[in-house]
Amino acid sequence: MAAAALIPYFFGVWLVRDELGIRIEYVAPMFAGAFLVNVLLAATAQYWSRSRWLGLIYGCPQVLMLTAILYFLGGLQVAFLVLLFSVTLYRTAVLGTPAAVFLTANVATLCFAVLAFTEVYGWLPVQAGFTVGWTAPPGIAGIAIFATWIVLNLIAFYASRSGQQLRDFASHLQEKVKERTAALTSVNAELATKARALEEKQAELRNVVDAVTHELKNPLNAILLTADLLRESEDGNLGVEAREDLERIVRLAGNTEDMIRDLLRLFEITTAEEASSSVDLNALMTQALETLQAQISAKRVKVHVGPLPRVRGQERKLLHVATNLLANAIKYVSTGRGVIDVTGHVAEGRTVLCVRDNGIGIAPAYHTGIFDLFRRVPESEQQVDGEAVAGSGVGLAVVQRIVEAHGGAAWVESQPGLGSRFYLSIPSTGADAGSA
Repeated sequence: MAAAALIPYFFGVWLVRDELGIRIEYVAPMFAGAFLVNVLLAATAQYWSRSRWLGLIYGCPQVLMLTAILYFLGGLQVAFLVLLFSVTLYRTAVLGTPAAVFLTANVATLCFAVLAFTEVYGWLPVQAGFTVGWTAPPGIAGIAIFATWIVLNLIAFYASRSGQQLRDFASHLQEKVKERTAALTSVNAELATKARALEEKQAELRNVVDAVTHELKNPLNAILLTADLLRESEDGNLGVEAREDLERIVRLAGNTEDMIRDLLRLFEITTAEEASSSVDLNALMTQALETLQAQISAKRVKVHVGPLPRVRGQERKLLHVATNLLANAIKYVSTGRGVIDVTGHVAEGRTVLCVRDNGIGIAPAYHTGIFDLFRRVPESEQQVDGEAVAGSGVGLAVVQRIVEAHGGAAWVESQPGLGSRFYLSIPSTGADAGSA
């Protein structure tokens, strides 16, 4: 700060050099030297800034340099510039004690007195000054010295008060920072404890889910196996009603098995830890289409994927979202006539992805419920190629949970017989790779 303050000081001297008859070539080296000394003090502050004599270490060298500059500017002829010592006093008050401020003020007065006597008695020649030379008589010099002493000590008094107030405020601020830091540390520790407890609960829940699904799958498999064996062994002896009941048992057991499998998959996906990264949706859709190639070929579905942007998210989970939406669209289009379009664009910092199909569509009454766990459109309203579409009601629930975890939203626009458009809105990376 002191080094920076010397620049406008020198600039002001340079502007009035002709009016005051100042030889700029004399004072320029002095300003440069004072500037370099302050830069050196700033560079070495780590070695001296904790000293109890900090105020004096800073203030006294500044006073000596300013006195030398005052001498080369004209001495008593520009004595009003002694008021610039007040800047040093205020900086000393910030760094040091009140005693250091008053001592610096008296050192400044002493330096000015030496300067005045050297000029009055001709011990040192005046290097610059007004064009018309002038030598102060001893009486005037004495008055100037006394006035300087009074003014600088008054300034020191107010500077020390201001410095003390500033130090009190800084001390109060430090205490507040310590209190806030301690509170933040306590909160962080509490959060860490809760995070560990949550991880333990998740691990415990995972074990429970694994155990429950394992225990449920065994009897379901036994039911399916028994029903198959019964159907094969009694194929010619079963009546129509018995055969329908047996088929219903097989279908319900199969649906329950699918539900357990999808529920376990939901838990695995939503609780898996994964770091976020920049995800290329074009590459993601390519992977999803490769996974679903058998279903696409079986129903002879045409899939068009337009240029897609990038998003910020968890790649494996977003891949599951893309695969789920495409698989859902494939299920609800007619064989040989299905068309699926995947488009995307960036708007207001968010990527909007749309998966559109020309399938059977969904009545508005179900637009919200299909994203709930185990909620599906009634079988009577989702017939494709003359048959009810199988499902567990977990897929879209997984999609919604993953998208919401990314700070996004999922919704559908559809009418019966007019196909469906599933939309996802996810925060974008800001790098738009194209839009359809």
